[in-house]
Amino acid sequence: WADRIKRARKYDEPARIQYAKDRRYARGDSGSEVAANIVGTNIDILESFLYARDPDVDVRPSPSAEPPSMDALRDAAEEAVKNDPDVQTVHDETLQAVLQDSGDPVMAQKAAEQAADAFTQKRIKDQFEALRKRYQARQRDNKAFAETLEIIISRLWKDARLKTRGTRWTRSSLTVGVGVLKASWQERTAPSPETVQAINDLQANIARATSLRAEIADDPGDSDAKIAELQRQMAALQNEAERVIARGFVVDVVQAEDFQVAPGYAIADHLDAPWNAHRIAMRHEDAKAEFKLTPDQCKQATRFAAKKPVMARNESAMLVDDLRASEADAYTSGASGDGYGDDTGGQTDGEFVMLWEIWDRDSNAVLTMIEGIKGWVKPAWNPTATTRFYPFFLVCTSEVDGQRHPQSLPSRSAKLVDEYQRIGSAEAEHRRRVIPKTGFNAGLMSQEDAEKLSKATIQEMVPIKPTQSNTPIGNILQQITYAQIDQNLYDRSRINNELERIWGIQEALSGSINTSKTATEAQIQQSGFNARTGGRRDALEAALSDLAQYTAEVAHANISAEDAQAMAGPDAMWPEYSGPNDLNSMVVVDIRAGSSGKPNTTAERQAWANQLPLLQNGIMQIGQLRNADPLDIADALERLLQITAERSGDRIDIGSLVPQAGNAPPPMPGGMPPGAPGQPPPQPGQPPQGGPPPIPQIPELAQAA
Repeated sequence: WADRIKRARKYDEPARIQYAKDRRYARGDSGSEVAANIVGTNIDILESFLYARDPDVDVRPSPSAEPPSMDALRDAAEEAVKNDPDVQTVHDETLQAVLQDSGDPVMAQKAAEQAADAFTQKRIKDQFEALRKRYQARQRDNKAFAETLEIIISRLWKDARLKTRGTRWTRSSLTVGVGVLKASWQERTAPSPETVQAINDLQANIARATSLRAEIADDPGDSDAKIAELQRQMAALQNEAERVIARGFVVDVVQAEDFQVAPGYAIADHLDAPWNAHRIAMRHEDAKAEFKLTPDQCKQATRFAAKKPVMARNESAMLVDDLRASEADAYTSGASGDGYGDDTGGQTDGEFVMLWEIWDRDSNAVLTMIEGIKGWVKPAWNPTATTRFYPFFLVCTSEVDGQRHPQSLPSRSAKLVDEYQRIGSAEAEHRRRVIPKTGFNAGLMSQEDAEKLSKATIQEMVPIKPTQSNTPIGNILQQITYAQIDQNLYDRSRINNELERIWGIQEALSGSINTSKTATEAQIQQSGFNARTGGRRDALEAALSDLAQYTAEVAHANISAEDAQAMAGPDAMWPEYSGPNDLNSMVVVDIRAGSSGKPNTTAERQAWANQLPLLQNGIMQIGQLRNADPLDIADALERLLQITAERSGDRIDIGSLVPQAGNAPPPMPGGMPPGAPGQPPPQPGQPPQGGPPPIPQIPELAQAA
């Protein structure tokens, strides 16, 4: 496996070199005198529009839980009663009884058939009601489970700080073309995936202290620093401020260079690959404590050091030909001089080791190794069964047909960005060269006057005494002509338009408007921006929908009914777990479209404002036509208010504003409740007597009713 990983990493070296170039552009590296970080600015703008908040989870009952039609239920009831032996028993008993009373076989046969038919109809009715109630109960249970699951998924995402991870995930996809998110359920009592954002519980602290104690025992002559560190850790453990065992949902952002897919498969098709691997930088001391490494294994492990941070370089990434694939890595091995080490910059014994977690789909197992150690550091284990084996979720911005790796936006616009910087630098050089200059005839003045004139500063008055007093001053001084600046040569609007076409960012979003636009032009431009970013938003929401499904499956497998009630309330519905496929038969897990991006535009809000009166009147009319309970109509209107608040982008607590149910006021004199004795039922389209006043009718709804 170590050789397989090494060959795969060698296979993808060109992609990691491109990652390093893309990050240099995003950082703003430029060899030009005048440079503007256009790439980094565009990434910031798109990131704020694509992932502005955590998406709203949408869990609804599965279509398989919907009750069939009345005719289908009746057919099923008739099929169940068709061969009922009790029908024949009723027929025979009635036949014998009538024969004994009347002695007429024809009358007896007719009475027996009538009795059997009446019994059959009663059985069909009873079976029909039983089937209908069973489907209704199943539908109610699935709806309650959907509501519980929606609350739990949102809670797990919030605890895992998905907002922070999702923002970095989106930024990675916009920078290097691929963003990788890893989600897992962490539990100390059972094997679980290794993560960057590990759960810091008392169990891990105890393991570190135990490892340090053993190290001190092996070498009593060690320095006092380790003894003092052990005493500090033991004092912290005695406080018992943390739980002994921690468990929960963890979300990590995996750097693109740390994610490896089996060769022969496109990165976007990683779910079809036989294996995926994740490289994790881990402190040597933590790895030693967690995996109980022996001294020989500690010597075998390849040590890494964190690279020194580089803020910017005065060179264009496109012109650098000697970039290595290791340039994309955040850690370096050996004494390369790039790591965090001694004062000279060297690093001979790094603080980190590289752990590889290999998800092998062929064997349905997870393998764990550390670079340099000849052997597995953790026994192979089987992850929680899900409909997808891999816990990785990818967003690829610009895929190219037939290419393994997606193309990043910085690489698509790199030459345009360089040209933009070159034009700005050339214009600055031109401006320096067009500073007004004056030549003078040094032979018509003394050497002293000539030196004073040549050394004079801007706007200085320099007295000149010509050698020939009658010589006009215009014959001594002469302005030197220079090339005028032609703004058309340095116009960068064409490059801006091409960059806008590649990135999909309109001019107004970049903070500057060169040409005034009418309201119609601005609306057209906004529509174009929505269309250009729609593809990226769809890809992001598809990955988030997969994450929601995976979170639901993992939560259903690992969370008990008591935990579900603690998270979602005492009335939480949490059925027993029997496998990942039973979830699909009960609920459909998704996210609400557009809930992770910026709120809808003004035009979309106006469209909803136009639809709102129609929906309100429709709810009232349909409720009156069906003689529905007023409480059901109130619930529908309250839900309509909640949807309106959600579409506006504001977090409004509708429940605190809507009046709650209470004692209704007494009816008006002469008014009677609908359905009371002597009170006729309301006519279609008319409100019940004593109820609310009539509302304007909608012809289409009235005709349909």
